[in-house]
Amino acid sequence: MKAITAQKSRIAGIALLALAAAGLTAAIVLNARGSYPLGKLSWIAAAVLGIMLVAGCALTFRESYARMSFSKKTGLWGIIFLLPWLLGFTLFFLVPMLEEFVYSFENVSIRPTGGLNEEFIWFENFRYILLEHATYVRSLTETVLEVMLYTVLIIVFSLLCAILLNGKFFGRSAARAIFFVPIVMATGLMIERVSNTAGLLLAQSQDDKVYGAAIISKLLFSLGVGSGVVSYLANAVNDIFEVVSLSGIQILIFLAALQSIPPQLYEVAKIEGATGYQTFWKVTVVMVSPMLLTCTLYTISDLFLRSDLADTFKDIAFKQGQFGRSAAMSSFFLLAVLLVIGIYVLPLRKAVFYYD
Repeated sequence: MKAITAQKSRIAGIALLALAAAGLTAAIVLNARGSYPLGKLSWIAAAVLGIMLVAGCALTFRESYARMSFSKKTGLWGIIFLLPWLLGFTLFFLVPMLEEFVYSFENVSIRPTGGLNEEFIWFENFRYILLEHATYVRSLTETVLEVMLYTVLIIVFSLLCAILLNGKFFGRSAARAIFFVPIVMATGLMIERVSNTAGLLLAQSQDDKVYGAAIISKLLFSLGVGSGVVSYLANAVNDIFEVVSLSGIQILIFLAALQSIPPQLYEVAKIEGATGYQTFWKVTVVMVSPMLLTCTLYTISDLFLRSDLADTFKDIAFKQGQFGRSAAMSSFFLLAVLLVIGIYVLPLRKAVFYYD
């Protein structure tokens, strides 16, 4: 009896899938011909097709699903929940990215009557931006270096702030709110006001800013620290407003990760005689390492999106009408993003520990 029921269920599921496929094919054909027989009710037909697809899959694979192990069922549901993201990624990111890559090899212009004129010119756009454009290569190099330096600074600052805010002390809620105020107030006008105030507070020389960079620099030089490290730390101190404004999301993620660490681990470390330094590196950093990877990836993406190069692409495309050159610039920009992500993420993946 169970075998007969399963067979009927499979047949009904296959029939629903066939009907849904036929309806989807008809919709594609009618859309290609410019015919919309249902008009404003097309969304109802789309919903019915979606329900038929889901019901058909459920009936067809119900017996196979029942025989799956728990791990396989978990993986299947993970794929199902990822399907909306995969669909959105394919339609709204992957397809435009491939079109942009094609445009980078073409001379693209808009027709007065509508549509695009595309002329294949091979590597002419890349030759222009690498050899003839006045500022692109220099701006891209400076952006990559700035992102690589700021990523380390923001991640370290965020982790330390999260550890401080996770401690038990009077006024902890107020301290957390103070740290997130710059995130809420991080509008263009607020940042401009802070920058203008910082500029007015400069001392007689350019190196002696009010944030203490000159004092720190003299102290580090007296300790024999190299000039490159001193310059990096001095710039970090002078850019403290920007660092804080870019660290809010990372602090929140690290704070959630710290609060999810089982307290038994710290108790075991204390019983075993581990020092605070050892507990930090062997317990805290290890347990938050997955979020360390996540925050690094988020920080790199955020810093690149905030760079001025994105405005350069828009100006060249929509003000100068050079869509092919803008696409070539965007392609190089994407390669730079992937390069920086690979430099940081690939080594971090080997150090990530997932606690079960």
